[in-house]
Amino acid sequence: MSVSETKAGAVKNLQDLADLAGVSRATASRALNDNPRISQATRDKIQALARDHGYAINRRARDFRLQRTGVIAVVFMLDIESKQHMSDLFFLDMLGGIADSLAERDYDLLLARAPVLDVRDLNNSRMLNQSDGAIFIGQGEQHEQLNNLARQRSSLVVWGEPVPGKQYVLVGSNNEVGGYQAATHLVAKGRRKIAFFGSTGNPENAARFAGYQRALAEHGLEFDPALKFDIPFDMEAAQSAIPELLQSSPDFDAVMCVTDVMAMATLSALQHRGTRVPEDIAVVGYDDISLAAYSSPPLTTVRQHIREAGAVLVDSVLGLINGNPVKDTLLDTELIVRRSSDTKS
Repeated sequence: MSVSETKAGAVKNLQDLADLAGVSRATASRALNDNPRISQATRDKIQALARDHGYAINRRARDFRLQRTGVIAVVFMLDIESKQHMSDLFFLDMLGGIADSLAERDYDLLLARAPVLDVRDLNNSRMLNQSDGAIFIGQGEQHEQLNNLARQRSSLVVWGEPVPGKQYVLVGSNNEVGGYQAATHLVAKGRRKIAFFGSTGNPENAARFAGYQRALAEHGLEFDPALKFDIPFDMEAAQSAIPELLQSSPDFDAVMCVTDVMAMATLSALQHRGTRVPEDIAVVGYDDISLAAYSSPPLTTVRQHIREAGAVLVDSVLGLINGNPVKDTLLDTELIVRRSSDTKS
């Protein structure tokens, strides 16, 4: 069939589409499957032609031929001791970004239903065996278990913090810089007794704490161990723990929290006891979840670009599935100044 005949008639199969686009059948197939080996312009052109002519991939046949399921597993590494839940808005925002990106690439999502006590238990699970690849959100305290799993399963990507000796592809944000940005902002606002709220048992929070310590040292402020508090991640648990802490703790004039959920619980507790925010105590969170701008007062926070992160995680795991070299990605953080730390905002 000639190109002119194809243009005049319906696109009935992949070869018709390739002829219409003026490319090889292999190029048309790769473009429809969003293979990064094909330029974005060519992918866009061929996908647009397919839509315009009502041509759709026979996904079941494609997956059978490639021995794929068309499914990506997503596992949230919850901090069980700190009562962290998947209802945490950070996780929900991240899940939304991943789900949207997978849908754009014609993939389905399979979500882990329960906290994972030991990653190694997933190796022979139905969840991973029915998936083409896996995205782990957070490392928790299971870095070595993730290494072990990565040695057996190549299509695995982790959202977390770069740690020595890792053997998996990692996507994350620069947590040390984020912690530094938050603490530096508080120092610039004249705060000198800056408390740190949150456990540092996982690599991401440990890096945020390191950035906080670096900011204090650079500005000639000595770190006071009495101002570091392990606060539960869960909003309800944090709201129970923080009032007691405020009653018995040394005086401080600012708080840096490792999550926005923790920061919003802190705002509530401070206001309940009649403390003015930010006049008496300034508060900074971390993540910039969707509700941070609508807390009372609006929350200053370190923004992780969560939706962008979801897209990068999906691109990375699909790249591994397609056999492409995939490098680690570390996204920039951004300080978002609002009323909780700045009376002029």
